[in-house]
Amino acid sequence: MKLRLVAVSLCALFGTPLAQSAEPLAIRVATPFAKGHILADTALRFKEELERRAPHIKVSVEASVLNEQTINPAMQGCKASERVAEIMLTGGQPLQDYAPRYFFFNGPYVIRDWAHLMDVWHGELGEAMVGELEANGKIVSLEPVYRGYRQFTSNTPITTPADFKGLKLRLPPIKDWIAVWDSLGTQTVQVPLPGIYNALKTGAAEASEGDLTQIQSLKLYEVQSQLVLTNHLVGFGVTAANACFYRNELSAADRSKVRSAMRKAARWGTQKIQANEAAIIAQLQAAGMKVVQPDAEAIRKAAEPSIAQLFAKNWTATSWQDVLDE
Repeated sequence: MKLRLVAVSLCALFGTPLAQSAEPLAIRVATPFAKGHILADTALRFKEELERRAPHIKVSVEASVLNEQTINPAMQGCKASERVAEIMLTGGQPLQDYAPRYFFFNGPYVIRDWAHLMDVWHGELGEAMVGELEANGKIVSLEPVYRGYRQFTSNTPITTPADFKGLKLRLPPIKDWIAVWDSLGTQTVQVPLPGIYNALKTGAAEASEGDLTQIQSLKLYEVQSQLVLTNHLVGFGVTAANACFYRNELSAADRSKVRSAMRKAARWGTQKIQANEAAIIAQLQAAGMKVVQPDAEAIRKAAEPSIAQLFAKNWTATSWQDVLDE
């Protein structure tokens, strides 16, 4: 009888029915891209990984709700009702906004390839960049995702630096990119991501640049005939969590699970693009685009003075040579 009373008391104290009725922890993940883009697909993979590791967490993925060029202030709110998401997968804009001295990570012709980017990201320069990003942006950096080399699309072949003169080039409002391409003579047309297709269709812009999954997911093959393989930038996605949410609303165990799940999802996304870049090029070719192999070295040489100037005036955290030496 005493044993039974003790058992009843423990049940009353610790309440197994109460534990079973606890609501799951909800995490919203936002990205500027629709399903089919590698960052949207990586977000879905993160959902799968985290829910497998932590069944008490339920993840919802909201694609095409962020503006890639501006980090929605609602991402930074400390109250759940103030923010639209707890985790985001986006482009390199957070570096421009919150760690501009380190924007060389996302600069044309600075990073050689994905292995080089990861060496720099996980080295001293990357650690300092992440610290500045988190201090200024109120976001906790997780794991970068490879988006593939950025290429050009156009309706006339681009093979030499001279072909950029007078070209109406769609670019996002990223002043460092604009400085590089305008130095080659382009006429920059600043158009938000969702408006690229119509800008190219109407002739408001004559060319664009972006990673292959952007070109494919936005169906630019319908309005552009040339795919120009400049390989001018090693594209990557930033994955980050709202700092208040990550530090104050997650247990240490859940923080570890979130970080591990994103690391695994990011590596999955990276490997997917690495394995499929050639296939995507073939698919774009099959959709009607002509693949152009430009004089990429000549274009890089022509851009060098503007890049050197960016290191001198904007990317002051280090030198171009130090980055190349990593």
